[in-house]
Amino acid sequence: MVKTNQNIKKDTIFYPERCSFSVDTNNLINFQMIQTIIEKFDSNAIYRLNDIIKGIKFYVGGNQWHFKEKGVLRFSTCEFDFKNNMIYFYLSKIFESGFHNWRNQLYGSFKRYIWESFCHEVIMCLVDALRIDLSLVPKAKKRHLNIFRAPKDCLLFDLLNFNHEDLPKVNFISINQQLWTEELPKRLGFLDTFYNRKINVLKKKINTPHASNMDRMRIFNELRKIKLGYEYEYNLSELINYCIHNEHFESYFKVNWQMYGKLHREFYYKAKRIILKFFKVYEILDELKEYKDSANRTHYFLTHATFERVKSGCLQNCIQKIKNSYLEEYNRFKNFYRVCPICKQENINQLICEDFYFSTKYRYFKEVLLEKMNDDQTFDELNTGGFYFGIPCDECFEITKNIYGKYSDFTQVQNFIINYRTCPICLSKNHVSYLLSFYHDDKRRELRNYLINNKDLNKLDNYKINIGIPCCRCYEEIFEEKPNHVYIDPLF
Repeated sequence: MVKTNQNIKKDTIFYPERCSFSVDTNNLINFQMIQTIIEKFDSNAIYRLNDIIKGIKFYVGGNQWHFKEKGVLRFSTCEFDFKNNMIYFYLSKIFESGFHNWRNQLYGSFKRYIWESFCHEVIMCLVDALRIDLSLVPKAKKRHLNIFRAPKDCLLFDLLNFNHEDLPKVNFISINQQLWTEELPKRLGFLDTFYNRKINVLKKKINTPHASNMDRMRIFNELRKIKLGYEYEYNLSELINYCIHNEHFESYFKVNWQMYGKLHREFYYKAKRIILKFFKVYEILDELKEYKDSANRTHYFLTHATFERVKSGCLQNCIQKIKNSYLEEYNRFKNFYRVCPICKQENINQLICEDFYFSTKYRYFKEVLLEKMNDDQTFDELNTGGFYFGIPCDECFEITKNIYGKYSDFTQVQNFIINYRTCPICLSKNHVSYLLSFYHDDKRRELRNYLINNKDLNKLDNYKINIGIPCCRCYEEIFEEKPNHVYIDPLF
């Protein structure tokens, strides 16, 4: 049920159920689009939003941004107006995000990705709004929030990262997944206008020389889905690509890129036979829609509901039945080094194991890791005493930059980050990556050791000495050159 304001047009502004704030569609979207999203939020989150925002408004985009206005904070697809407690969404930016996501996938309808982009941007904006510290809003109204200043930066951090035990928790991943499995809305408002314009552009692109075969196939598939009235959102080939372009096979393609075409065909046709057999065994062949193109070639389409129901089963069947020795050796490597040797967390090294095993960048490390793996020692025997050996997790590897070393060295890096995490000039936070880059730079080893040995210099009673590593911006403003130098400022 939509509660409307009697003084305003019913089809333009409405109040979602449980909400005291209004939603101005501006005749650009159907109100059910945002109603479907908001109804996924529990009541505690809605009540919190009622205290924070007075309204949501949709714009096409273009030059409608509130540039150079105080109290307005601009994000990639929306703006917070702290003067009026309003949120503005820009459909052109939301559409471009959906188009980008679709272009980077090998399956799924373009229209579904536009709808997913709309849902994602609205959900994340509302989740961010829940964390706004209302006590700081009066200050935010008086600031130009999109112009960088160190004091302002601290205000934004405090304003948008309000941490209180009573704040409602929102599982935005779960909400996104729920919306992804629902039927695609018949109309997407002005997003349909953007979609039709882009389809006309893509039609012209089909015959251009620089269009790849994959691009042409994806555009043709989209055009066929339009002919089928979007009842069928997936082509069978897209289900096959979903199964073979995943973490289990993609690394094999990556390391054998020179034979990609041949390998892809081999994996593709194996997966196709496995998937068709899966459909036959479970008696769901009738859920495949047969379509013949102008050249009398047969294509098969399936609905979004069918795809969501079978994709996991098809993937597991392909993983189980498409075997090769190279992948089996990699799996043994991944299982041996599944534990971070530093923080001891388990089963977190999937992606970094791929980098070490398949990338030439870590060839030396890989040789050492394989040599130790093929010795008679176990992983636990390699990690005894004060030394570690193995593949650290992402966080630990970012600090160590190595696969072996002393635990004491790791602790020293952590302490270095803690001691010099604040810029000595503007007191803003230094990025961890910035500090790590300085720490591991051999050219600045002498300066690094000086900082390590004099970390307590600030605590001397007779002298006030500011010692530390200035942030990038402060360094550039003071020295007019690239950063990565220390700053020592004695004040007597």
